[in-house]
Amino acid sequence: MRDHHDQLEAAGAKVVLISFGTAEQARRWLEETGAPFSMLLDPDRAAYRAYGLERSVWRVFHPKVFQVYFRLMLQGRKLRSVQGDPYQLGGDFIVDSRQIVRYALPSANPADRPDVQKLLANLP
Repeated sequence: MRDHHDQLEAAGAKVVLISFGTAEQARRWLEETGAPFSMLLDPDRAAYRAYGLERSVWRVFHPKVFQVYFRLMLQGRKLRSVQGDPYQLGGDFIVDSRQIVRYALPSANPADRPDVQKLLANLP
């Protein structure tokens, strides 16, 4: 997403990240990743529950997840240590200006993220 920030903005999208972590963890993550996005904190995980995002030990340790991270390491990406709850799954959602959910992808595992082109195609 970070690499497509300009493209998303040009399409009228505003990316907002939601994290259950602490303010310090959020600040550190934004700094380490260089993500140019706003981040809201949801320590009680109300948004996570509202969007049906699950916690799962099995899905986090699924072999497909290891394959994705291994491929990223081969590409020279440095993996960061896990902060917070490693079993909480995330998701990607497009919510329009009227607060209608136009696209929803609750992650099946931590590596389950849609292609940016798919997100762009679903913008209102």
